[in-house]
Amino acid sequence: MSAVTDPTRTEGVRPTRQVLALARSESTLLLRNKTALFTATLIPLMLVALLGVLPSALSGPPLAMSMVIGSVLLLVLYYSLVTSTVARREEHTLKRLYSSAVRPAAIMIGMALPLLILVAVQVIIGLIAVAIVMGLDSAPHTWLLLPAVIAGCAVWWVLALASCPFTKSVEAAQLTTMPLIMVALGLSGMTVPIGILPGWLQWAAQLSPMFPTIDLAFVALSATRVTGEAVGGSQLWLAVLLDLGVAAGWVLAGLWLLRRRFGWEPRR
Repeated sequence: MSAVTDPTRTEGVRPTRQVLALARSESTLLLRNKTALFTATLIPLMLVALLGVLPSALSGPPLAMSMVIGSVLLLVLYYSLVTSTVARREEHTLKRLYSSAVRPAAIMIGMALPLLILVAVQVIIGLIAVAIVMGLDSAPHTWLLLPAVIAGCAVWWVLALASCPFTKSVEAAQLTTMPLIMVALGLSGMTVPIGILPGWLQWAAQLSPMFPTIDLAFVALSATRVTGEAVGGSQLWLAVLLDLGVAAGWVLAGLWLLRRRFGWEPRR
């Protein structure tokens, strides 16, 4: 096996080089799946094209970008990372990496890095498509899309790895990932308006893992939270800090579960 496809040959090198070696190996596998890569790249374009033909009252840049970001986080990062990690665990690849000189953190980051780059590319494609189809002239805080995507990537990267101990096989990932995907779709404002939910559920929705990302995307492009609340000045910064705090809470919870439950050997 060549050095490119054998990330275990990293003895004596720095963690950064270990991460890059693993990422290069994962990228090679990802690029070989031309169909999946092509389909994934089309996700933002298809969503923007679909929303672009709907009445403006039913769509618009905030909803379009939130759906682009949310869908790529769920499908490209979360689900794909769960299935790829479980597959490598069952093939004893994770066990070989863990018993080598590669640090556990480098393994986890290296496996996700190509998917994180793909998410970034898709978000950029989606943003360009939204600007062309719908326009972004009135977007007040476009820069907030950056922390929105970073926070979303951090949350769903950790949650993907934390879901692996509960996933016995690649096929089982369709079931084990469903609860978080359904929560993300139903309680983030991405597909179901937060305003139609009961009061207590609206409050709970703001603590769900996808809500911070979708909320920041709405504030970035409309100065209005996904809950419908207009924000500006100190209220804007308070909303941003609250969203980032919720995202940080999910990252910490995922890391705690990861340390306690993540397994490097195949499930018996």
